Parts: sequence; structure tokens; C-alpha cells
Amino acid sequence: MNALVVFPITMHNYSFSAPACWLYSKNKDKVKGIYGFELTKELVTEYDFFIIELNWFIQLYEFFLIVNYIKKTNSNAKILFGGLYSALKYQELFVRADVDYYIQGDNEGPIDQLLNDYPIDKIPNLVGRTFSNPIDYVFTEGDYKNLEFDLDWFPSYLKYVSKDASYYMEDKNYDRLYEYNDQYNLPMIITSKGGCMIKHSGCENCMGSKHDVLHKIYNRPPIKMDNEALIGLLKKIEKKFKKASMLVISENNYDFTDQYFDIDMSIEIDSNMSVDSIIKMLHSFPRCIMNVGIYEEGVSGTTIRKDYKHLLEAEDENHKISFFVYNKDTDLIDIPDNRRLYSEDTFPKWAYWDFYQDFDSALRFSKLFYSKVSKQRKFIANQ
Repeated sequence: MNALVVFPITMHNYSFSAPACWLYSKNKDKVKGIYGFELTKELVTEYDFFIIELNWFIQLYEFFLIVNYIKKTNSNAKILFGGLYSALKYQELFVRADVDYYIQGDNEGPIDQLLNDYPIDKIPNLVGRTFSNPIDYVFTEGDYKNLEFDLDWFPSYLKYVSKDASYYMEDKNYDRLYEYNDQYNLPMIITSKGGCMIKHSGCENCMGSKHDVLHKIYNRPPIKMDNEALIGLLKKIEKKFKKASMLVISENNYDFTDQYFDIDMSIEIDSNMSVDSIIKMLHSFPRCIMNVGIYEEGVSGTTIRKDYKHLLEAEDENHKISFFVYNKDTDLIDIPDNRRLYSEDTFPKWAYWDFYQDFDSALRFSKLFYSKVSKQRKFIANQ
């Protein structure tokens, strides 16, 4: 089966969720990825199977535009949708949108089978309008080492992301609804799958802390990536990519002793790693931008707060560290202004749990977000 994978615009400049970088790697000859604004009548008539990502609720309005355009243009089209917001609202989406399939829980195995023409009724975790297959496929800790990263099937990503050495992507035509430093490049490694393993006080509004909800989605608790798997994945990535990013959101004092990877890396840490371990990780890459949460409630804040200046001393021209703090923390921690990342700004209201819960509120806000996107990026069928 050949599939067209369509990505609505997200909060980053031309980006999408981390799993897509490994979901299609084994079947890159069977899929083509495009952004929603690249969708044309010719593409819709060329394909009969479509995969649409709905990971962030701010994509919701454009998601409906894409679904309606595909179905209106190609009567034979079948649509699989997926992503975090889809997982929360897939039943309502079946009611409101003309979609055909959804995969419950982990989808690495089912996606592979679907693209290789397994019978629909034999694909685990697959849900349709009139059926729901058993949730027999579950990702395990041992599966981390088998992940492969590839973007050859999605040339638009490399076409539109920043091509210079900077992690910051500028666009004067983009009317931002938030302040955000676009440091996060694909491929992205996340050290916990199915929820953040270091949730703490102050996390109540973050989806990663909703372990009870996420357990229902994945039919399992969060899975931590061990040190061996992390090192192995970085070795794979450096063979193919010049840039990558990593979110360390699990309780593991990852050991980067004597490790070096030829990748420009951006890293976000909210973990109980020691200062010495963080410094070793920082200098395991030729260039690295690292953001560390040391706000009072944070896990990393409790472990490195008293020694954060040691991290600043580890900086050089190619290795920089910034700190997530709340305004109230600045009275307690003497961090240079150019090293502060204010958590009030980096966690804006569109990330709040209340929006994920209320479908109509999410739809209204996503329409507002879409209206602020420059014409060059709007879904082409709506222009």
C-alpha cells in the first residue's frame, strides 16, 4: 500500500511530532510526506490511502479542512488519523469527521502491517467505524533499540527547516501567538514513551503528567529508555543526520563518559541527572544547546539547583546552557538574564489540559491559530 502522509501546521515552524521520524522509516518507499498547505488535487487523486496527523489540538481546524478536501476530491479515499490529540478524542472525531481508521495505543507494529497490506481485520489496535480490533500490540523497553530514523520520505521537512548552523528559525511574516525558541530539530529522541516519568508538583496542566489517561491510551505505564538504548540510537542518528534533539524526561543518570557523537544537538532536561552527568552529556556533541529545568517544583531543580553555576562554568562558544524558571524563582536563583527561559512563556495556554478536554474550545482556538498563519502556509484548498 502506498500512502500520502499529511501534516497540518504545528506550533513550530514546519515541524511535526517526534514519532513520525521513526514510524515510516522501514517503509519509506511506500509513503510520501507533505504539509497541509502542499496538498493539491493532483496528489489527492494520485493516492487512495491517506494518513493525517492530529497530534496537537491547535491542528484541529486544519485537520477538518484537509479531511473534507480529500473526501470531496477523491471518493475512493480512506483516511487513517493519529497523534496525541487523536488518542484523546478519536471517538468524537469518528462522529464529526469523515475518517475511516485510527490505531489505539502504540502504533509502530500496526503501521508497518497496514503499509504491507495485512488484512484489516488482522491488524492489532486498529479501529474503524464499525469494528475495533484487539489491542494486542504493545511497545516494550526492548523495542527502543530497533527504532530507525529517516526523513527521506518527507523532503518537505528538510526543505523548509533552517539549513544554517543556527537552531533558531526566523520568519518575519509569521504572527506568533507565543514566544518560543525553535531549537528542536528532527530526529528527536524522547527518553520516556507514553508519559513523562518525572512528573512533579507544577505539572498538573501538562499532558505528560496524566498517567491515568495515558495508561488508558497505551494500555501500559510509561516506558523508560535505558542508557544502552540511548547511546545506540545516537550512534544511528549521527550516521545520517547533522542535527538532532533530545528530551530527557526519565529518571536515569545517563552516562556519557567517553562518548562523542558528530551531531549538533539541542537537549531539554527535566530529570534527576547529576551536574557532572549533565556536563558530560553537554560535551558529547560538537555543538550543543541545553535547556535545564531548575524551577522550585522541578525534579532537576531539586538535584542541581544549588550547583547550577557549575553548569554555567562548563559553557564555551559551542556549548550553551539555559534554565527554565518561573518568575518567583528569580528571587532565589541568581541566573543571568540571557540564560533564563521563563516557564510562564514556554508553557502557553494552548498547551493546557483544559483545552485538550473540551473539543469545542480546542476547535475555536485552533481556528484562531490557523487564521494567524501567513497565507504562504495556509491549506491551499482554503485560499
